Amino acid sequence: MKTKARTDQTRKGAKLLIVEDSPTQAVELQYILEKEGYSVVTAQDGQEALVLIGQNKPAIVISDIIMPKMDGYELCRQIKEDPSSKDISVMLLTSLSEPQDVIKSLQCRADKFFTKPYDEEHLLLTVKNLLSADDPFEARESKNQIEILFGDQSFTLTSDRRQIINLLISTYEAAMIKNRQLIKTQDELQVMNKNLEKIVEERTADLQAKNEELKSTLQQLWQTAKLATMGELSASIAHELNNPLATVNLRVESLLAQVPLEDPKRRSLEIIEQELDRMANLVANLLQFSRRSQQQISTIDICQEINNTLDLILYHLHKYGILIQREFSPDIPLIHADRQQLRQLFLNLFTNSSDAMPQGGTLTIRVYTQESEAEGQRLEVKGRKTKAIPNSELKGSAFVVIEISDTGVGISPDVLPKVLEPFFTNKPEGKGTGLGLPICRRIVQEHNGLFEVFSEGVPGRGTTVHITLPVKNGMNAEKL
Repeated sequence: MKTKARTDQTRKGAKLLIVEDSPTQAVELQYILEKEGYSVVTAQDGQEALVLIGQNKPAIVISDIIMPKMDGYELCRQIKEDPSSKDISVMLLTSLSEPQDVIKSLQCRADKFFTKPYDEEHLLLTVKNLLSADDPFEARESKNQIEILFGDQSFTLTSDRRQIINLLISTYEAAMIKNRQLIKTQDELQVMNKNLEKIVEERTADLQAKNEELKSTLQQLWQTAKLATMGELSASIAHELNNPLATVNLRVESLLAQVPLEDPKRRSLEIIEQELDRMANLVANLLQFSRRSQQQISTIDICQEINNTLDLILYHLHKYGILIQREFSPDIPLIHADRQQLRQLFLNLFTNSSDAMPQGGTLTIRVYTQESEAEGQRLEVKGRKTKAIPNSELKGSAFVVIEISDTGVGISPDVLPKVLEPFFTNKPEGKGTGLGLPICRRIVQEHNGLFEVFSEGVPGRGTTVHITLPVKNGMNAEKL
């Protein structure tokens, strides 16, 4: 009959008593149990729980341990010592985790021991198992006192074997649940650490890229400010020098006209005239460097412009024994550019190449096309990566590439980074102004192109100037 009575209690509606001084936790636990169909009442402390047990005996008491007036241990002890209530199953819930807690639970003969926070599914399964178990009262008729030592304290247990086993299993289950939670937390931490490492790497790389970009921008701003200052100074000096140079030049021409060809003094006047011409060229370069004229954009055959420029200095090149090789790809498209600026660009570069080959050599000019599929793509130049395409409006555009290579003395690695700086020259004194290459670079940049100089610094391998010009020169194409 007892077994049947206990079996009937496993049905929905079994009476459960929650003893919890925290209203929030009591309501939460009540909700979980009532959701499963159990009949639940609550008490705030042990004394109130004993009154409710006397009025309407529950099948299970689920009690917190730490409570005012009467704690869970004392409540459990009084339930188990009262013949009318000793068959009630008692589950103790606690946030405590010391070994003494388990011993105290055994001393008060509790049936189950749970640590907070509890696993909802495991709690419901334990309630179900307690309700479906045979009445343990008969197994408790003979009590044997067991005295155990823990640390320096002695504890006396009156629990029967089933209670002890249940408590030990409860403790083991709680430990296993905590262990699973710990493993889950460790796995989550590992994933978080990996994600954090990846985020740190990405942020570090992004920060380095931003730092490099900032350095480049500051360098460009500094260079722009320096060039602006030099430009203003150069323009002022050039204008101031033009008038006295013109006066001196007229006087020298007048003296030359008066001096016979066989007069020894004529050679001195001719040297003065040559130096005046060189000074005039320097002033012209200064004015060109400091003055940004309005571009006159037109449709240009780049190969034809190269040939026309070569015709201007062909005698000079042949005089120094320089062989010209033209490697023009077929079907080079017409480009939008300023014709006069391109002629100045090519003339400066061809002249520089001839100066680098005083004993003769080969000047090779290659022209071909290349596509840029995306903004920032780097083009290939004889196996070397160029700088990125500068203008985002040119994304996906076609480019005409011009390579001008010589077999001259080359440029040493320590000098190469400086050759594009204004007024820097590695030519002998009196042979260069240091403005030719900076002017060339500015012309290319004003056409939204790239201008780069490559050299291994080895005599015979010479120097290669690489120019990339867009077929459609950005917004300038709209002027056509």
